[in-house]
Amino acid sequence: MLEMPEKEISKRAAVGLTLISSLLLGSSYVAIKSGLGDLDPFLFSAFVFTIGALVALIFTLARGTFTWRIFGMWEAWTAPLITVVLLALQYQGLSMTNASTGALIIGANVILVAPLSALLFRERLGKVRLLGLAIGLGGLFVLTTKLNMEGMIGGQLIGDLMLLGTTICIALTYVLSKYALKRMKFDQFVLTLHLFTPLPLFALYLLFGHSSPISGGDALILVYVGVLCTSVPTLLWVGALRSISIVTSSTIILSESAFAVLLSILILHEPLDVFIVLGAALVFAAIYLVTIGERKRE
Repeated sequence: MLEMPEKEISKRAAVGLTLISSLLLGSSYVAIKSGLGDLDPFLFSAFVFTIGALVALIFTLARGTFTWRIFGMWEAWTAPLITVVLLALQYQGLSMTNASTGALIIGANVILVAPLSALLFRERLGKVRLLGLAIGLGGLFVLTTKLNMEGMIGGQLIGDLMLLGTTICIALTYVLSKYALKRMKFDQFVLTLHLFTPLPLFALYLLFGHSSPISGGDALILVYVGVLCTSVPTLLWVGALRSISIVTSSTIILSESAFAVLLSILILHEPLDVFIVLGAALVFAAIYLVTIGERKRE
């Protein structure tokens, strides 16, 4: 058996760490969108998680929590498998749609996290939360279809649907993380999450990817995404997850959507059309309702 899980931090500290994590994650959409212009998505994600794995390993060694015993736990192997599917869908999807819409679709994972939390952890949803989930699903429909049923075969729609698959994987990761934290320390779980992910992604690149040189600018993006948009926010997020529910955590993480949309408009000069505004309004209305429901539960 592993050591007992370390002491939980305060809820206020957990909320703050999760918020910082969400801001870092929000900046990743613009960085990924910039980097994917020249690099194969599988190669990009493989390098990013290799860098993230090194950071997580150094952090775990520095804390003295590294142990080979964590690799005998099923969570250590299941999490990377989900992550590989998540990343493959996310990076490929972002190459086919715009960063702002992608951020909003992925950020709406709370719509799936809430019912999973109720089913597996017996968290009561209530009428307010259920209303929020329904409104959020409406927002996702607007974001993915743009209310144009005739254009549903287009490449952008396929990219949006891939990002919906990413959202499902993120919800599963939340559930798995909560289970893993009962048996291992947060940095141990983050290490396993990063350590076994790069090899399958490199394999996917060799099988389906296209060769492309890595420039100096690409290397800077890889380091930025690998450190500040991958390992660091994951350590903050999982560490905070010890003290708050997965519904609260996923709701706070949704703030990354607003940050990502703002950066997409300011840096990438992406258009802010009426469908993004409408979809975002519905998604954030859902966030508000789910948050109210969470406060009543606590």
